[in-house]
Parts: sequence; C-alpha cells; structure tokens
Amino acid sequence: MIEELKKKIEDSCYWDARVKVLESNYFGDEVKLVYEDNSGEIIYLFEECYKINIEHAIEYPKDIPSKELKTTQIPYFMQDVEVNTILSGDKKYLEFKINIYPIKLYIICKKFNIC
Repeated sequence: MIEELKKKIEDSCYWDARVKVLESNYFGDEVKLVYEDNSGEIIYLFEECYKINIEHAIEYPKDIPSKELKTTQIPYFMQDVEVNTILSGDKKYLEFKINIYPIKLYIICKKFNIC
C-alpha cells in the first residue's frame, strides 16, 4: 500500500508547484493542501489527523500578511514529499514530511487522498 501511495504522490507532479491553500479543519482532524498544476488545482487531503506541525522559517520575511497575498505573490512551492508508515501499538498511521519552503509540514494521519 505505501509503495502505491508513494507512486501516486510522485505522479502528481508536485515539484516546484505553487501552494495556494494550506488549511486545517474540524479541530485538526482534516488538513487540505492545494497547489496549482498546468491543468488546474491538485488537492492533498489528509484525514483523521493526529499530529500537525507547520513550521515557518523564521529567517524568511513575511513582508505582506499571507491573507493579503495575490496568487502570484505566494512564496510557497512544493519541494519534497516523504511518506512512511508508522506503528503505534497495533495501529498503522501515515507520516508525511512535506517541504514547502519556507514551510516544513509534518502530519500523522490515517487517511490520505489526492483529488
């Protein structure tokens, strides 16, 4: 299953794609990451999340508040997506490490889909 998921992610052609949306909903149970592709938008949907860590590089300036940025001003680009399976007791989880420089995103969840 994990190898199929890795292939699906690789096939989504995320390299250097501009991230347009990164949001957490339902008290952190769901995370949605949207990036643009030549053919439209690609959505990574993380569900049944247990851990979410969003870390912005402190040395990277935020000259304009993010909510005021026009799409062409958004400085976040997909660089690397790692996914692994982790175990806690007898339960399996998906662990994602995503580089959206200047953001590092870390998520542990049960479900993941690409829409």
